Amino acid sequence: MRGARLLALILAFAAALGAVAIYAVPRTLDWDRHRGTLAAIASERLGRAVAITGPISVELLPQPRMEAQGLLIGWDEDDIRMTARGIRLRLALPALLLGRIEVREMALLGAVIHLPWPLTSLPGVFQPAFPAGFDAEIEDSQVILGGAVVEGVTARLRAGAPHEAMTAEGSLAWRGRPMRFQALLRPASDDGVAALDFLGEVQGASLRARGALLAEGGFEGRLEAEGPRLAALLPAPPGAFRATAELEAGVERIVARNMSLQFGEQRVRGSATLTLGPGSEFRAALAAPSLDVEPWLAALRGTTPPAIPVVLDIAAEQSRLGPLPLRRLRASARLEGERLALSDVAAELPGGTEVRLAGTGQGPMLDLALSFRSEQPAALAGAIGWPSALHPGPGSAEGRFRLAVEGPQYSVSELQARWGAATVTGGFVWRAGARPRLALGLDFDALESGPALPAVMEAMRAAGRGTDVQLRLGFGRLALGDVVFERLALDGAAEGGRLLLRRLTARHLGLDFTLTGALDDARLHEMSLEAEGAAGPVLGLLGLDHPRLSGEPLRLRASGAGPLEALALRAEAELAEARLEWQTTLDFGARTGQGSFTLRHPGAARLLGRFTEGAALDWLGEGSLSVVAALAHRPGQWNVENLEFVAGAARARGQLGIAPGREGRPAATGRLAFERLPLPAPERWRFGAAGALDLALDLTAEQVAVPGLPALTAASAALRGDVAGLRLSDGRATLLAGEAQLEARIEPAGDTRRLRLDGGFEGVSLGGPVFGRPLDVTAGRMAGSFRLTAEGMDAASALRSLGGSAEITLRDGVVGGFDAPVAVAALGWEDVAAAEAALRRALGGGSTPVERGLLRMRVDQGTAWITDGELRGDAGLHLGVGGHFGLAEDGLALRLELPVPDGAPAAGLDILGQSRVPDRRPDITPFLRWRAEAPR
Repeated sequence: MRGARLLALILAFAAALGAVAIYAVPRTLDWDRHRGTLAAIASERLGRAVAITGPISVELLPQPRMEAQGLLIGWDEDDIRMTARGIRLRLALPALLLGRIEVREMALLGAVIHLPWPLTSLPGVFQPAFPAGFDAEIEDSQVILGGAVVEGVTARLRAGAPHEAMTAEGSLAWRGRPMRFQALLRPASDDGVAALDFLGEVQGASLRARGALLAEGGFEGRLEAEGPRLAALLPAPPGAFRATAELEAGVERIVARNMSLQFGEQRVRGSATLTLGPGSEFRAALAAPSLDVEPWLAALRGTTPPAIPVVLDIAAEQSRLGPLPLRRLRASARLEGERLALSDVAAELPGGTEVRLAGTGQGPMLDLALSFRSEQPAALAGAIGWPSALHPGPGSAEGRFRLAVEGPQYSVSELQARWGAATVTGGFVWRAGARPRLALGLDFDALESGPALPAVMEAMRAAGRGTDVQLRLGFGRLALGDVVFERLALDGAAEGGRLLLRRLTARHLGLDFTLTGALDDARLHEMSLEAEGAAGPVLGLLGLDHPRLSGEPLRLRASGAGPLEALALRAEAELAEARLEWQTTLDFGARTGQGSFTLRHPGAARLLGRFTEGAALDWLGEGSLSVVAALAHRPGQWNVENLEFVAGAARARGQLGIAPGREGRPAATGRLAFERLPLPAPERWRFGAAGALDLALDLTAEQVAVPGLPALTAASAALRGDVAGLRLSDGRATLLAGEAQLEARIEPAGDTRRLRLDGGFEGVSLGGPVFGRPLDVTAGRMAGSFRLTAEGMDAASALRSLGGSAEITLRDGVVGGFDAPVAVAALGWEDVAAAEAALRRALGGGSTPVERGLLRMRVDQGTAWITDGELRGDAGLHLGVGGHFGLAEDGLALRLELPVPDGAPAAGLDILGQSRVPDRRPDITPFLRWRAEAPR
């Protein structure tokens, strides 16, 4: 038992000692003596001379192998050329223990293999040299095929019987991507053609080429490829693909013709070419019915730098770039290292737009030069998604600019373009992302037919909700709807629905103004406006333009802040010594507001006289102008409450409502109560503005003063106006302790105005002369009525056309200008000479008491014809009155008839000429002659 254990121990020790010997002894032996043998074996296997210059080592465990460094391989100029860092041989252990070298496998280490192209000699070179059962490897090597270099080749070559196929499988690196491959090369037939079947796999994509190596050189066959990512083979967007093509290889290039590529949902036709030699290049030409541009551009910019230049020619009938649909896209992209070059890029965009570009890029950067021409820029703007309110006006557009793309950022510079009749320069920067950013800087010489200003503001706010916008804009002239600006410069931003106006300067309505502030969805922040310039255009907009004010400087200042439901605004204006102040609080949501308004000027007649075409306003009286009112606004209407108005001698209080009337005309309603209402003399009245407003005013006046006429007190009337004219109804007033009524109408009649006056007065008590003329009523009680019509734009023309009827009565009064009782008494004197003298004195002056007087008149063309006139006094005094007088020319042709006995000639007084200096012509001579000749 103990002997068996001892024997087992001795055997185990011997085995261990043998193993150590097998592992350690070969390292101590001199294997250089086998250098020649190894070189001969390698020469036989490779079919060319081999020399070994480096050390040789042998290891027996875990399997016998021999390695030699410093391998020199000879070659012919037209044959396969190889160099290698070393060689490794797997040996048969039994033969090695007997001192012989028997090779089972051979591997070249760090080889550089130059294969001839075309591969006409390949079957004849390798196949006869390989013994049956040959198995060889290449590790960490290079294969140079023409001008193409394949790195990291690790492959295993196997050869069967002398006339069987040679197989190779392994891995390599192509364009920086690892690739697995298998190749089957069958022996050449009698005609020199050898069948080749190649299968490769790179990043999940498989390539298979089947065909023949031709005796005259080159390869013909068919290529099939498929996989989950086309980007594994060429710069392309992610997506599965399947491709077939006819493959042909020659001395200078490998060509895939009639290529059919199924890429996602797209079917693409094209070809591919690999150029060999010193100028190696891979070119693919693809034509598709439709194509999305951005993924292809991203693939070109983000791909790994290729080992050789890659050129991609793309054509698509329909394509898309972001929101833009493209037609007839043509593009060529060359990728060389990290440099991308785009050339011959052309496409058609909406609106008949043609665009061309070319440029270069490196990594994520692109620098492009673009030119474009558009027949309908509005259609292009709509396709981009530009707000419809901001679409350009009519006309074509063309221009050029440089586009720099860096990651998600697009920068446009050196822009020079024509847009309709406008030219524009500048550029912008667009940065894509979850919240895009746009920085825009453009200068226009002029932009006509632009959108309305409110549409621009709303479009800007809407853009700011989804995009951060920075704006620097300049316009020599800018027309937004009916609003025109000159020399406009804008520095602002729109962020998160907030409009920020750092500075806006422009000229508008003759004013140079500066505006700053910020507006968001709920608040206006520190708005400030300053403007200065000639007042004419602003006054013209308000309907107040006049040459005497147009050249005056106008200064405006305004400020505002607060939430939009309670926005506080303040405005001040200065013009021709007038100062206006306005304060209000507005609710933009409800479109309501309330505030106060103040207008002051030191001289009312001086200021208002600027609007009267030189007519003096002395009737207004001395004094200042002051308008103070509380304002309230609701949709479609302004209410003027607590109105206080002072203009010279005029003073009034009241309330007004101002709103759009029919056909958009302004309409005013309310009531005005005047303490004193001075009016110009009738000869200064003008009727041109009649019917310009829709009016519904109730008027009262404690006193109405008209130069040359008795004052009216306790006056009231309803004033109505519309497109049909101006109407004064239910006019009432106290006139000299009596009562007066008036109905008046002024109506448009072509280029003139038609006037209608109906009224009367009664109980008028005279305490002195009425008209201040030599012939006048100086006392009494008067009543009268009238119905008159006229046409004209002023009082003078109206008087010339005046027509109608009137009646005046006088009770217990006195008529100045003649002494009728004395004249009537003198008619009965016996002394003719004394009677004549008394008559001439009585008819040349004095006064006549009248118990009752009557004048009935017909008025025609400004002349009043007395149809019935008489004066009756004490003791049966009766005088006849006749003739006519001109109202416009103040001409008189009156006849005063004295009572004479029956049969006697008439006696009276003819009054001719002007009322201020009448020509009195007593008609008494025939009567006196009759009196002298009458029997006693």
